[in-house]
Amino acid sequence: MPSPFNVAEDPWIPVRIRTDLTADERAELLRVLPGAEAGRRCLVGLRTLFTAAHLIADLDLDCPPVESVLRRMLAAITARVTGLDTGAGDDWLDERDDILTTGRFTSKAVNAYFDEHALRFGLYGTPRPFLQDPRLAEECTGVAPPGRLAMNRASGQNPVWANHTPETVPLTMADAAGWLLAWHGYGPSGMGAVRTHAGRSTKSCKAGPYRCLISYFPHDPNSLFTTLIVSVPAPAAWPTNPGDDHAPWETDTLPDPLHPSAPAGLISLLTGRTAHATLLTPQEDHSQITGCRVAWGTATDLPTAIDPYVVDREKGGPLRADRTRAVFRDLDALLLKHRPGSKIAVRRPTVFDSIADLPPHTLTTLGIRALGWDQDKQDKNFGWYAATTPPVCHYLEERDPDGATALAALRAHTEATASDLYKALATAWHALNPRRKDDERAAFTTPAITRFYALAEPEFWKTAENPAQRPAFKRTAIAVFDTTTASMATTVRTMETVAKARAKLTNPSKRR
Repeated sequence: MPSPFNVAEDPWIPVRIRTDLTADERAELLRVLPGAEAGRRCLVGLRTLFTAAHLIADLDLDCPPVESVLRRMLAAITARVTGLDTGAGDDWLDERDDILTTGRFTSKAVNAYFDEHALRFGLYGTPRPFLQDPRLAEECTGVAPPGRLAMNRASGQNPVWANHTPETVPLTMADAAGWLLAWHGYGPSGMGAVRTHAGRSTKSCKAGPYRCLISYFPHDPNSLFTTLIVSVPAPAAWPTNPGDDHAPWETDTLPDPLHPSAPAGLISLLTGRTAHATLLTPQEDHSQITGCRVAWGTATDLPTAIDPYVVDREKGGPLRADRTRAVFRDLDALLLKHRPGSKIAVRRPTVFDSIADLPPHTLTTLGIRALGWDQDKQDKNFGWYAATTPPVCHYLEERDPDGATALAALRAHTEATASDLYKALATAWHALNPRRKDDERAAFTTPAITRFYALAEPEFWKTAENPAQRPAFKRTAIAVFDTTTASMATTVRTMETVAKARAKLTNPSKRR
């Protein structure tokens, strides 16, 4: 019978190997990852991921919410194995630069960390299974089918969302590990299993800390090592609440669901905030997961904390994910400390506050990885998405204020063109549908505006790289207008109506 699955040792994280390996690096790759090939995808456990991070280009996950939580967890472990979990000010920045110069994690530090916590990385068969609460075996009634854990499957009375696999089909260990991460950060509010703890018996759950949000990470597409180092927020972004700053797998103490603790530092901020408790049930031969318990992990709202990877707003909380909103539309909110002209003040993710201090050769390789899940706080999901920008971090306001301002102006130009397109479409729709309600208009205009941004994004990046080039946003808007209204212009009267609305685009306002 195989031994229990261990997320540190067994392969479950998809990664893509670098394509530009030297001869010595190819030889090292064969030693560390037998069978792996340059440019190809393979699976690794946590220990190998860190040992071979300098040989890996990037993570290669298919599920953005899993990737979002995993990147936070990897940043926490990176801080531990490099010593970036301590220090302050310029000393911390200097230490980060020295680590980047070495170009790799030291095997000694990596092995020491995973050896110290070896018993905590098993998915089951240990007193403290990875990211799970063993108390649920006694505190919960019944075991749910594995489809409850897989958040893209239908489960119970919930409708099919993205996967038609029956809820009773077992999960592989690798998939189960990923869904544990997703529940850790994105679990919905609503009903879970009935859990009785310290006299409180309920099945009501709070929403996870990242649910509905979009997360942004500094990102080098050709070096996982660099990405991991620059993803560690600087000390100014760490909480300073009292208590021990531990990851769940670093301590014997189980969380108190009646009185959740505020994060005491970087590690607990990135790994310890969750509103749900889970426990897996493996098949007898340890080959698959055949059941799970998912219950409330906190009886109250989680203590307030500033997550370093989200755009925070003065009103309304962190920026919410929207699958119809192109990532470049929020670029100035990431590069500038304060977005100009915004009615609601926004705060860029704090992880970017120390990026401008990186050496130029590192900074010019960094883009932004955006990971979002468009959903509500309950159990309704609309779509998850991921996007990666070209290298833009050298435009950070502290490093290149003129470049950041120019990108903000280019973004504003795109938004203004989209606004003109919307007005033209709305004019045509109202003229041809005078008796229909305004709220019906969105079904006509929203897909068109979404299509415009999808077509405008490549033009945006092309212009960003060559500011002397005039963007073709208006031409794109006219093409989208013509396509959208083609079925409307079928008579002389409707053709004239559409033509008048089209003039709003061909004769733009004087502001541009």
